[in-house]
Amino acid sequence: MAEIDVVLRATVTICILVFSAKILGEIFTWRKIPAVLGELVAGMILGPYAIGSLIVINSVPLIEINEIVRAFGEIGGILILFVAGLEMTFRDFRKVGKAGFIIGTTGVIVPFFMGYGVSMAFGFSTIVGLVVGAALVATSISITALVLQELNKTKRVEACMMISAAVVDDVLGLAILGVIVSFITTATEITPFNVITVVATSLILWLAITVFLAFILPRVINFISKGQTEGPVEAAATAACFGASAFAAAIGLSAIVGAFAAGMAIASSHMIERIKDYTRKISVIFSPVFFALAGAQFDIRSYFTTDWFFYLFFILLVIVAIASKMIGCALPAAYFLKSRSKGNKVGYGMISRGEVGLIVAGVAVTAGAITQTIYSAILGMIIITTIIAPLLLRNSYDKEPEEDDKKEIECAPTSQVDFLE
Repeated sequence: MAEIDVVLRATVTICILVFSAKILGEIFTWRKIPAVLGELVAGMILGPYAIGSLIVINSVPLIEINEIVRAFGEIGGILILFVAGLEMTFRDFRKVGKAGFIIGTTGVIVPFFMGYGVSMAFGFSTIVGLVVGAALVATSISITALVLQELNKTKRVEACMMISAAVVDDVLGLAILGVIVSFITTATEITPFNVITVVATSLILWLAITVFLAFILPRVINFISKGQTEGPVEAAATAACFGASAFAAAIGLSAIVGAFAAGMAIASSHMIERIKDYTRKISVIFSPVFFALAGAQFDIRSYFTTDWFFYLFFILLVIVAIASKMIGCALPAAYFLKSRSKGNKVGYGMISRGEVGLIVAGVAVTAGAITQTIYSAILGMIIITTIIAPLLLRNSYDKEPEEDDKKEIECAPTSQVDFLE
């Protein structure tokens, strides 16, 4: 009977989180704010540190975050990265161009070491420094892409550079995430040698998994699609997503790294549009739970404190988040484009953090690797950069001379370079 009560409470909690997250996400979208922030705020409002603690029925909280709800959230995280992988083939990653590869790489290295350095300067542990650095790495390019579409600038050369750099950014960011998860879950001693070893091993394993899946999965999906019954293609995609996640976790990587690799592999299948439609539908249930749970772990009370140390760290974290992308992305982009203004646009477009940063922080706080205070600072940084990046990018185009705006500046296919052949 007690088990039924646990399942029932989880069912009610998931129902409330999914509905409220999607509704608030839609409201945020109307206001030209990314829906993911709406889902995050829904969790903050309904979490145990806010209204969730006040709604009680028969001495039991109506919203209870138990193991079943957390399992839904973890599945949501896997699906989010699987869907992200579906947006790019392995060939796309190989052909990002010299400029995109360099900008994406420096856009990972600079934020990571600046975040790690700030954490060390504040006297935090090495694992906290690694988590903060990893949270600063990955760009939420979906937000930038939406702004570029609204401004009708998607074919500009700097826009193409942002997208190609973000591809490299995401892949390297996920590799770093895998390293962080490895240290958190295995309690490996953190030494420079171990860090280098784990990074190299993670990249090699991820590359091996991706190459293998890119060779096998499209062929399997295409073969299954010849059947007459409905559902085998979707079932195969689901099995690939969770099978690759389980395999990645079994060999010491993060499960979401495997999901991302499976998505990239399936992206070159003939049935990609059908699979995208299917994953969008199931993500409606699982993804909002992930982001709502991330928000539910946010304690607003962290921001109402007399501890000036926290405020100083939070402010510096936001400054580093913005400055590191401008240094790591805007400067090399200005060099390749021979234009400081276009380089700045690339930097602005890469500022926003999103899903990967939330996953890093969520995994770390759940595992006890970081405190609620550090988690709140990271979450606040993600929200601020997600809001400020579109504003800076839009403003930079509004200030662009009219004659420059009329120039036909398109992506140059000749800049494509195959790095892995």
